[in-house]
Amino acid sequence: MAREFKAVRFFVMMATAALVVCGVTAFYTQRTAHGRTAQERAAYAIGEKAGEEARAEAKLPTDADLNMIAQKYFKQQGSGEQQSWNLAFENGYTDGFKKTHHR
Repeated sequence: MAREFKAVRFFVMMATAALVVCGVTAFYTQRTAHGRTAQERAAYAIGEKAGEEARAEAKLPTDADLNMIAQKYFKQQGSGEQQSWNLAFENGYTDGFKKTHHR
């Protein structure tokens, strides 16, 4: 015997599935915003802290200066892939600087 199609039940199940998929996507997108690996996330956090601790009258450093700062911190940490670490640090520094230096 064929079962009757229940439209309301079908659409509720599809909406639930869509909500779960969107939630998982949002979670992983937010998680990787500051780096894909643990080392990149650590570099971002170190850069963010360094940016927040910059002098009050300081201006945001140029890209070349940020790269030099990142290399200095990388040598202190001494682990990971330097290029990805530098990029994560620079992004963190910029975000931390912008949080504390409103202009």
